[in-house]
Amino acid sequence: MQTYSVIQHADGQAFYQGEALTLADAQVLLNDAIADGRVDVGSCLRVEPNILIIDPPL
Repeated sequence: MQTYSVIQHADGQAFYQGEALTLADAQVLLNDAIADGRVDVGSCLRVEPNILIIDPPL
């Protein structure tokens, strides 16, 4: 199972760096950030080989 320890915004800004997470756990973090207003509604995760990128809404 692939895990990720870095999540960053598409502009390169750090969002998360720490314990390795599954894609499902990363999605929960993103959902919480959207609910808290820290990330725009409609943002999504893009899977790259060793990192997850938060893409803004279209």
